[in-house]
Amino acid sequence: MADFVVHDDLPDFWATAEALFTADPVRHTVALTALTRRLDHPDHDGPREILVTAYENGELRGAAVQMPPYPLLSTAIPVDLVDEFAPVVRRLVPNLSGVNGDRESAEAFAAAWQRLTSSEVTEAMALRLHRLGTLVVPAVPGVLRLATPDDAELLGPWYSAFMAEAMNHITRDEDADPVVEVREQIVRGHAHAVWEVDGVPVSWAAASPPVRAMSRIGPVYTPAEHRGHGYAAAVTAGISAWARSAGADEVLLYTDLANPTSNGVYQRIGFTPVLDATELTFDTP
Repeated sequence: MADFVVHDDLPDFWATAEALFTADPVRHTVALTALTRRLDHPDHDGPREILVTAYENGELRGAAVQMPPYPLLSTAIPVDLVDEFAPVVRRLVPNLSGVNGDRESAEAFAAAWQRLTSSEVTEAMALRLHRLGTLVVPAVPGVLRLATPDDAELLGPWYSAFMAEAMNHITRDEDADPVVEVREQIVRGHAHAVWEVDGVPVSWAAASPPVRAMSRIGPVYTPAEHRGHGYAAAVTAGISAWARSAGADEVLLYTDLANPTSNGVYQRIGFTPVLDATELTFDTP
């Protein structure tokens, strides 16, 4: 039987679990990015993170992270401990919305949650994580420029359109202002790049600042009227070059397996698959 510790303090949790997540920054890319952002920019007025570590014979075996209102992150939960993790998480988050992670750990936790709660489990999105090998810069008309906070007025509506089109299963804060979100990201060091043709913005991509020499690309968005010209590939290549110049040895991005076009686009500029991931939602009776 594992012993569990529920952490009330994020820095305390990080002091305990940092080595677990940083040992494999590719697998734990989402958790690393989210935890680092919260550590660097604490939200003292927002809902508290759910942070759990598990031990066997005094040795750290796993960890679970959930940042309301988002799903539980499962990449650090060992498959053989999911039946022990699930009751601990349930006591902390009785109405857990779902789980996100590599397919093996996410499906194993979802099965444990289903046994425990009789929830219905539905796949919201099937994903594939890619890492950049040799970057291939496509020959596409236009130029890349890095966005400034003044570009938030342009990119905020694009961000809303991206979320509605690609991430409509995620419950978002209705009071959140996408213009403010984008502006704050740029101020905090996230890179946002715009591809322009004859001075007209036609595509956009963002990248997280490197954490443990890892940066993740996303979102990538091209308005419908500008699609089919290679702009998404061009702006992704440009922001990937930025990530490497900023110190990222691993440049990562997720693709939606339901969108074969995007999977092909990114592979043509040098991204190769690493692992399959999933986001599963819970409907608890």
